[in-house]
Amino acid sequence: MRFDFNYMSKKLTDEQLDNLAIQTTLIDALGTDRFFTVLVEWINMYIPIDSSSAILYNKTKPPKLLFANLNKHEKTLFYARFMDGAYVAAPAYQGFMNGYAEGLHSWDKLMPEGFKNSQMYASYYQPSCIEDLVYFFINIDKVGCIQFCLGRHSPEKKFSQGELTLLESLSVFIILIIRKNWEVALNQVKQKLPPLSSIVSERVSYLLNNFESTILTARERDIAKLVITGHSSQSAADKLNISPGTERVHRAKLYAKLNLRSSAELFSYFLQQLTSI
Repeated sequence: MRFDFNYMSKKLTDEQLDNLAIQTTLIDALGTDRFFTVLVEWINMYIPIDSSSAILYNKTKPPKLLFANLNKHEKTLFYARFMDGAYVAAPAYQGFMNGYAEGLHSWDKLMPEGFKNSQMYASYYQPSCIEDLVYFFINIDKVGCIQFCLGRHSPEKKFSQGELTLLESLSVFIILIIRKNWEVALNQVKQKLPPLSSIVSERVSYLLNNFESTILTARERDIAKLVITGHSSQSAADKLNISPGTERVHRAKLYAKLNLRSSAELFSYFLQQLTSI
């Protein structure tokens, strides 16, 4: 059966078509810098949002900002205070530290009793004109938790119960797509890293060409490189266009400088240098 897109488009409303288009864009944006921007645009089709951010929290490391689209009142304070250390007093961060479950969390439910009378609220949230916040907690195995935050700023009203219910219904998809974005981005980073064989090869080459450069002369290093790579005294002499006797003199000097007695000990010494990084 052939799929008739023109027929289907007549059955869908303009709003549904826009929704379908932005979901496609969202999938295309996985692993890119555009991902969270597109995700917020999609959520805005359902619920108006004034600000948004995504932060990766780890219990043993400083937080990592993944994305921020902030209201002008909040932007300066966010970078100067919140990310500089005030985050430790934030209800959402405390929720992460206390092991709150993955899912949607409203600001009111995260706040400890009396929080709006606290110094943290007076010094950050109040001057930022934040009226309300909601958070999606997304657990990332062995890494920590991504907190995706949506904000409302004064004079806008708090999120209504109906809006929270709608966000709850969208939360499964939002959590899934944010986790998938993390996995795709991480995989892209791994693909950009040189393979281990390349790293080892570069290290071996560097060490051979600069072997004990502060101790040995250039000629002694040449001989050390040839001995390490399996050349006999005659072969090393031929490579360097010197006599075997001269080669043996240089070899004896480099052995003495490194307190070694044989080519086997030289090779073992080289391996120790190679694995000492």
